[in-house]
Amino acid sequence: MCLYSVMAWLLNPFTFTIGTRGNCEPIVCAMILWIIICLIKGNVVQAAFWYGLVVHFRIYPIIYALPIVLVLDPHSFQSGQKPRLVNWKSSQDNASHSRKEVSEVYGVWTALKTIFTRGRIMFAMVSGSVFMLCTGLFFYLYRWEFLNEALLYHLTRTDPRHNFSIYFYHIYLHVEHEFSVVEKLISFLPQLIVQLVLIIRFAQDLPFCLFLQTVAFVAFNKVITAQYFVWFFCLLPLILPWSKMKLKWEGLSCVLLWMGAQTHWLLWGYLLEFKGKNVFLQLWLAGLVFLAANSFLLIMFIRHHKYSPIFKQLVRATSGNRDKSE
Repeated sequence: MCLYSVMAWLLNPFTFTIGTRGNCEPIVCAMILWIIICLIKGNVVQAAFWYGLVVHFRIYPIIYALPIVLVLDPHSFQSGQKPRLVNWKSSQDNASHSRKEVSEVYGVWTALKTIFTRGRIMFAMVSGSVFMLCTGLFFYLYRWEFLNEALLYHLTRTDPRHNFSIYFYHIYLHVEHEFSVVEKLISFLPQLIVQLVLIIRFAQDLPFCLFLQTVAFVAFNKVITAQYFVWFFCLLPLILPWSKMKLKWEGLSCVLLWMGAQTHWLLWGYLLEFKGKNVFLQLWLAGLVFLAANSFLLIMFIRHHKYSPIFKQLVRATSGNRDKSE
């Protein structure tokens, strides 16, 4: 299983094609994986440092801030103690029991009472300081051009070029119309709702939560290009061992569905880009199909995942067979 999971990244045509064309996405992926390792080892300061740096490097990991903060729970992270990893059993009963325990421990009132903890404050201060220091340095070097291109541009970005996003056709039709700030920000609403639901439901199972967040973020983004797929492929090896989905037939069906929806879009993109045919409407409909395929894959991953928090509650320790980190 370890070998197959690593193959999902190393032998993935998307990762080695995009990663070898002068793109920096594998560096970002390596930094995100290192942040997860630092959290597992209890190195909150080091995780915060790399998180601040990776958000400066690429803005999209900002969506991971809330689940990381929620994981830094005082029941798991206590001063001077390394967090203990949850022991995991392959039976579904154990997964259900773990989910029940988490719902009891992480009640709304408990979360509100323990929202400001040493670990969370330290993570916020260190990561925020690193991000502000890097941003301030490059603002000093390149002034407002850097700030607009690196950060502000993403909030109001409108790209009339055809891409996988369902928003491109509307933007293309109204490219000469000046969009208001409200119109530009309204597309973030579906993303925000989906992100909050996933975080509230799966934050304690951090790798799985980050994977779902990334897939949803890319699927509902205003602009989608092939390099964005690398963002969630790097997290795929972390969740495959905890999935009940078999490669035959459910897993293979999901792969073929995702590839088929993408190939269908690329066909219309080819006719538009290389043949000069007016197929904008068909291309937009293909984007809707691709969004539906991504949404279906999210549902399939959620339904077949063996939910288990990463960290054991220090006040309610349980025994098991083996460490989830294995």
